[in-house]
Amino acid sequence: MTLPPARPPRSTSLTGPVWLTVSGVVVLLVALGVGIGVVVLLVRTASSGVLTMDGHVGSGVIAEVDAPGTGTVELEAGERYALHLVTPGYGDDADLLGDVELTSPSGDTVDVDGSPAVHMETTMGSWHAESVAAFIAPEDGVYDITVPSADVDDARVLVAPDQAFAPFFAGIFGSVLGVFVAIGLGMLGLGLTIGGIIWWVFRSRARREATA
Repeated sequence: MTLPPARPPRSTSLTGPVWLTVSGVVVLLVALGVGIGVVVLLVRTASSGVLTMDGHVGSGVIAEVDAPGTGTVELEAGERYALHLVTPGYGDDADLLGDVELTSPSGDTVDVDGSPAVHMETTMGSWHAESVAAFIAPEDGVYDITVPSADVDDARVLVAPDQAFAPFFAGIFGSVLGVFVAIGLGMLGLGLTIGGIIWWVFRSRARREATA
């Protein structure tokens, strides 16, 4: 009489479960890192540098003029600049009641009716900023700027370098792609971690039964 072959002993090694669980945790940490990077990239891309989080003038602003009001601003030849109308509250319907006048150091009038490469609209604190015009400085030097009245009180115009479209688009596209990468890595890491823990539980149970 031939006896059936004996069943091989159940493996009690925890090496596989430990490696699987650790791998899952590492992937989750990578996903978290990617997510943080996406948030930082998105904030940097979306931030116009015109207003700070509390509504004050941002670091990208080179001149501030009340509406109505006059002022001066130093510009570089060939550089493109944008004008941002800042109004209290959300100010979605606010507008200037005329054209901004800009005079070059040599006395020539500069057209400021161009469209910004990237239309920015931001609400920070109790202030709303929206890009309304753009221009290219024809020469280096100090320019005179005259801002008309706005159809709301306490309005002002900020002058800042215009954002280039290509880096802005690359930042937005990279942020969207990073979101999908972070989600994919998170799901993979979660699956590996859960699978490793379940496997770990079964191996630990087998080990206890083997030593009972």
